[in-house]
Amino acid sequence: MQIKNYSSLFIFIMFTLFSFAGGNLTESSETEEIRDTIVVHGMVLHGQVVNLGPEKLSFRLIYSEGLNHIAYKDIESIVTKYNYHISFKRMDIEGRVIAIEDNKYLKVMEGEHLRTIKIADIDNFVMSVQDDDSFENRVRNKLPYLKGNVNVGLEVESGTSKKNKIDIVLNLRHKQAEHEVAFFLDYAFETTQTADTALIQNKDELVSILTYKNHFKNNEFYFATFAADYDRPRHIANRYIPTFGYGHRFRFDKSKWLEPSIGLGYATTTYTENQFPDKNFGVAALQLSGEYQLDDLAMINTLIIDGFVVYYPSIENPEQDWIFRSNLNFTVPLFDFLSIKLAFNLINDSNPNPDVGNNKTTTKLLFGVNF
Repeated sequence: MQIKNYSSLFIFIMFTLFSFAGGNLTESSETEEIRDTIVVHGMVLHGQVVNLGPEKLSFRLIYSEGLNHIAYKDIESIVTKYNYHISFKRMDIEGRVIAIEDNKYLKVMEGEHLRTIKIADIDNFVMSVQDDDSFENRVRNKLPYLKGNVNVGLEVESGTSKKNKIDIVLNLRHKQAEHEVAFFLDYAFETTQTADTALIQNKDELVSILTYKNHFKNNEFYFATFAADYDRPRHIANRYIPTFGYGHRFRFDKSKWLEPSIGLGYATTTYTENQFPDKNFGVAALQLSGEYQLDDLAMINTLIIDGFVVYYPSIENPEQDWIFRSNLNFTVPLFDFLSIKLAFNLINDSNPNPDVGNNKTTTKLLFGVNF
């Protein structure tokens, strides 16, 4: 693998994304400067609505690059001159927001029709292409239910010691009404070489998880998951774990929640060394995920803490066969679409090679692009 090519590829991708991030929003109309208006505690603010979060509205003031995150309870009125593409309950409309009611509902004028939309039901809120025809906005309008982020870490060292390292973490989420599909991928590769040692492959590992959830009730869902991974240095050629079950989301706040789930599954593992037989066993699927968001912090403004714990013990012999994974992330949004992430991972499984051992921990510093 040509690791050194990754640096050039990463720089090209980042340059392309930065190039397309803009649009025609900074251009003023020949007859009138288009802007949105909100009133907060009697103060009139002009600019553009950037996003509708679970608790707050993100607003960019006119002639300002920074974002203001304003709680709905503090907004007295809102009127937009921009048209927005709003997706909710399997519907897609385009219109202007003309009012907010009870801190929970938006009044939207769609042509000559007035709609009342519950903010909690909105899956996506993005500016219409007629007001922003940038590449990024066209993609967001074409794929209104898809959100995610790509996080990349690179390290290339030359001299007496040569090191090539890449970490890629991808999260995708498609939610439409009660249906939600999520995809998670974590890939790491690393080689080292010195004048006294040959080329050593320290990492070549991949984890991918595809999950479907059916939110049949508020905060309750059925799920089906298919996980696949390999880890060459730990002698795991491939592993597959399909599971299904039931989960519940406990909401302490709209941006603070815990989501435990329980189910059944089957784990099958093939090892790279012939002396280790394949392992196949039924498992109990025990999972816990959560998120905690802190806003209005000094210096960094917003900190997002999220993660998951997955435990698959064997149904027949849990003390002999098990698979455990945990992930904890600290994310700081830097701009509208750029963030920095510190990720901690712990892997613990019943690896048959005593030289490998059961535990493995990693710490990653990643830069991400959000969309």
